[in-house]
Order: sequence, then structure tokens, then C-alpha cells
Amino acid sequence: MMLEEIKWLRSEFPVVGEMTYLDMAYGNPLATSVMWAMEEYMEAFQRDGVSVARARAYRVLEEVRAKFAALVGAKASEIAFVKNTSEGLNITSSGLRVEAGDNVVLNELEHPNNTHCWNLLREKGVEIRTVPQRDGRVEVGDINAAIDSKTCAVAIASTTNMGFRFDLEKIGAACHEHSALLVVDAVQSLGIEPLDVKEAGVDVFSASAHKGLLGPHGFGFYYCSNEALKDITPPYVAGISYEQAPGTGEARLKDTAARFEYGNYNYLGGHAMVPALGILEKVGVENIYPHCLELADAFREGLNALGVTLLDSPNPEERSNIVAFKVEGRESAEVREEILKREVMLSAHYGDLRASFALFNKMSDVETALDALGKVVGG
Repeated sequence: MMLEEIKWLRSEFPVVGEMTYLDMAYGNPLATSVMWAMEEYMEAFQRDGVSVARARAYRVLEEVRAKFAALVGAKASEIAFVKNTSEGLNITSSGLRVEAGDNVVLNELEHPNNTHCWNLLREKGVEIRTVPQRDGRVEVGDINAAIDSKTCAVAIASTTNMGFRFDLEKIGAACHEHSALLVVDAVQSLGIEPLDVKEAGVDVFSASAHKGLLGPHGFGFYYCSNEALKDITPPYVAGISYEQAPGTGEARLKDTAARFEYGNYNYLGGHAMVPALGILEKVGVENIYPHCLELADAFREGLNALGVTLLDSPNPEERSNIVAFKVEGRESAEVREEILKREVMLSAHYGDLRASFALFNKMSDVETALDALGKVVGG
């Protein structure tokens, strides 16, 4: 399927009429149907009152839980709602049952928020092993070599925020040989790249909705396999965390991932996810992924022709919809601002530049961005 031929798809995203948007790795523009769903919820909340609107919202959230579970090959019982990626990672790191002498394996390409939470375990005597990068990439063999019988978790991004893709299946297999959990920051890949958590060997993942999942900020998903539930104690709880709450007899946590939920839900975000996930279902992530890769590869070729320095892995299988690069002798933030004046949006990230492609982009966006960059580089 050529996504460029789906006329309704670009009309869902008004931003494409305003600029060339190549910044999905930072955040998605909201689709029109997502905006409408949020407006409808707020109108119903105002019109019907809290109790009626909330009762309806509970049903919507369970619909979203089931739809998202199907998207990643999980059971609905293995999905919890969180507010962002970092919350899910912190639930895991702070709730993981560890002992002094255990270790956690990280790597130098991780987002800081997938390192900060794990470093707190040093206070419990846990060793944090950080696998070094080699020219912007991390060898799977180096990660697997760092795993041993005392490893309790390997924390890793499915795709890093600068576009490097890890082979989760190989890492997951090594984790399970040593009874360690594979904990994944999936925010850059979900909605862009297909994921089957069982096939990939993922035990836990966390992901915000505001990128490839097409949702708003403040809403996210936490996957914890039924098998991994026994290894993670909820670091905080509320009444909804319990099957039978304290004060009503024997206190008993839910035997599902919902035990990690607490307090009121983000009902507005839940309503937004119905059309957001609907778009992904209708288009098919299996179609989105090759589309985005084709655009990213064309952009890479154009960057090479401009003499711009690519920061991608030399291995095509380790590349993604995110293209990191730099213009030698120029400040990335300055280059970004000059390109933005030409109505092309991308990121200046960690001192480098980053373009990231989405389902609504087309080949003419690649051409427009390269033309703008060529004028900036040549100017």
C-alpha cells in the first residue's frame, strides 16, 4: 500500500498544509479526529456531569486497553495506563525485586530517562553496567556479553531517540537464558514499527502516546507480561490497584497489570486514543513502517549528495524512520532555525540534527526538506 495515495490520511493532519513536518520523534501533530474526540469528551463532561461522563469514560478506557493490547500482541490484562514513558520505567526500576550484588545492563545510547531511574538502584547495592557505544552504535554481542546470572534486567530502547534500532529478539533470548527481564523504552517505535511482544521476548515496556501512537501528551501505556508480574511490586497504589481494597477485608492486589494504576485516570487522553488507534488500525502499522523507511532512506541519499555528515548505523537493519545528521562547521540549532524559516520542521537534538518521518509524510516532503537544507548549507 502506498500511503501517499490515501487521500484522507493527510487531511487528518492539518499541519501538512502549513509546513513540512519531519519531527515525529519529538512529538506528533494531533489528527483532526483526535481533536474532535477530546472536544466531545469535554462537552459531555460539562453537559452530563462528572459521574455520568466518568462512567462512560471507564468503558472507553477498557476499549482502548483491548485495542492497544491487540496492536502489540499482548493480552488486555497485561496493559496498564501511565502518563508517560518515564513513569512506566520508574515503576519497573523502583518496583523490581533486587538484592545487593545484582546488576542491571544499560548502554550509552539510551535516553537519560532510561538511565536515571536505574541508577537509583545503586543505593540498594545493585551494579549498573553500561555497555559503551562504538561509533554511534552498540553491538548486540556486547550487551549479551554483559548479562550473567546476577542480571535482573536489561533496559533498552527498541529504537533510540537518534534512530538506532536494537534487535530485541536476540537480546530477549539472552535475557531469558539468565532469567533476566527485558525492559524496553518503546516510545520511538510504537505506531511506526510493528511489535509483537511475545515474539520479541519483551517482558516489560513503557511508551508515551504522543509520538507514533498519535495521541496527546499525558497518556501512555505500560506492558507487563503476566509472567513478569511476580518480579515487580507496585511502588505506589490506590483503590483501583486492588481486587479487594484495604478496609473491605483481605487486601489483594489485582492479578493484572492494572495493579500499577492508581488514582483517577486521564479520561480525556483515553478518549483521544480511540480515533488515534483507529487510524493505526485502518492504515496498518505493517504498512506505515516500510513507508517511513523508504522516505528516510531517500532523505539519507539526499544528505549524502549534499555532503552532510550522516550519523546513522552503517547496518541498514539498525536504521529507522529517524535520520540523525550534522552540518560540519555549523551549529545545529542555528541550522534548524534557518530551515524552519523555510517551513520545514525537524529537531536539533543533543547537538545534532534529526529528521523523523511519519505515516502522513510523502516523497515530496523529502524533496522539500532537502531543497531547504541545500539552500542553508550552500548559503
